[in-house]
Amino acid sequence: MTYKDREEKFFTKWAQRARKLHDADLIAKDGLLYRGEIWWDGLNQVHRPANEEQLWNDAGMRLMVLTKELDEEDCWDLRAESGRVPSPRLTNRTALRFFPNLELWAYGLLTIPERKVIPFHKADLPTRLQGFYENAPIVRINCKKQPDMKAASNAVLQKYMDNYADLLKEQITMYNTDIILCIGGQGIMVDFLQKHVYSDLEQVNPHCFYSPKANVLVVKQYHPNYNVYSRKEMYKGMIDDYQAFLKATPQFPTQR
Repeated sequence: MTYKDREEKFFTKWAQRARKLHDADLIAKDGLLYRGEIWWDGLNQVHRPANEEQLWNDAGMRLMVLTKELDEEDCWDLRAESGRVPSPRLTNRTALRFFPNLELWAYGLLTIPERKVIPFHKADLPTRLQGFYENAPIVRINCKKQPDMKAASNAVLQKYMDNYADLLKEQITMYNTDIILCIGGQGIMVDFLQKHVYSDLEQVNPHCFYSPKANVLVVKQYHPNYNVYSRKEMYKGMIDDYQAFLKATPQFPTQR
């Protein structure tokens, strides 16, 4: 069974749970990001499905990104996202602050020449970051799948994660990932992973948490739209801790 088949069966179960709980059963689908050509669907520049499953299966390092929710009224499929500004002219400009930061963090985590991370001044090249992110095998999962124009508070997010805990665990463990990047939520996502998924997950440093049994690294990071610190400060703090983790953990990642 393909990942897409498994994802579709999973979304059916999530919608069934939503109806049982009298939640909105309109689901913003997510999972393994599509890596086909980019086209204009009438609203956004989006990817078509292509060889993302083969890329994931062949990847030496697999990255999963946990995000809070889709804070929009329209319910669209995150697997098709490109991060580009809406334009029927297929411009390659990246939209807003969210994607430039996400692209930067993904690049830093997945690019490890001789187990040395990439410094900010060499990593922060918009064309390189966008091209890398649009082709890298990445899974993105929203912890709250019902979209809402109003961003959920941490209390609301926690409630949804508790009500769908078994299903969220099922989705997270579906992909056999190496790194889980938790962005936003002030630690709620890391706490969930420790309670429901990786019971041996322990904090290594301010950004890095490690499960020796699963050989999975969990990275806690600010929300990409957070603007108290600069892009360089947020990247450097994460990447310095990541490098320290790599030096102390030669068995990571799992060799496939």
